Amino acid sequence: MLSVKTFIFNQIQVNTYVVYNENKECVIIDAGNQEPFEDAQMLNYLEQNKLKPLMLLNTHSHIDHVMGNKVIADKYHIELASSPIEKPLYDKVWAYAAAFGINFTQDRCLVPTKDLNDGDIIKVGDDELKVLFTPGHSPGHVCFYDAKDGMVFTGDTLFYRGIGRCDLPGGDYSTIEKSLREVVYKLPDDTIAYCGHGPQTRIGSEKRNNPFVTE
Repeated sequence: MLSVKTFIFNQIQVNTYVVYNENKECVIIDAGNQEPFEDAQMLNYLEQNKLKPLMLLNTHSHIDHVMGNKVIADKYHIELASSPIEKPLYDKVWAYAAAFGINFTQDRCLVPTKDLNDGDIIKVGDDELKVLFTPGHSPGHVCFYDAKDGMVFTGDTLFYRGIGRCDLPGGDYSTIEKSLREVVYKLPDDTIAYCGHGPQTRIGSEKRNNPFVTE
């Protein structure tokens, strides 16, 4: 069984998830810790709970979702995994940080070394996260689905009563609409969606009530 610890990091208020099992093995999804006190919050939580990070996972490469990757990777000597479509974008993250008023320098930028493709299985001990390809908010966006525990980490594809913006480079509304209707909304209605920003929701509720894309 997988459990979830949620952190809200950086000025864009990204949700960072530590997903762990009974044996203290864990993965970190969208490490957004930016400031030193946020780095300390994350590292102290991992240490105090005696967790063993196995891998860093990114749903996509936008700056608010990647700023804490290197700090954690350096501490635990683990890889960062992302869609290969997103990989070329990581080298550019630090360059546009200032345009968003974010202090993020090149020395904190980590490029993925492991590719995630649609249908891949990420093992967390005996538990599994399945990679779902859900482009639209970004060209290589992925979600992580835990069928056994009935939860999915949707990044910026799906929010509570919202979807990710599509006006950034590589974004496209018709593509995210297709990802939602043909992938995310095909999951069981009672699946809990842990979103990239804001509160969690359930797939069935969004299929019926999301004002941007319904079933």
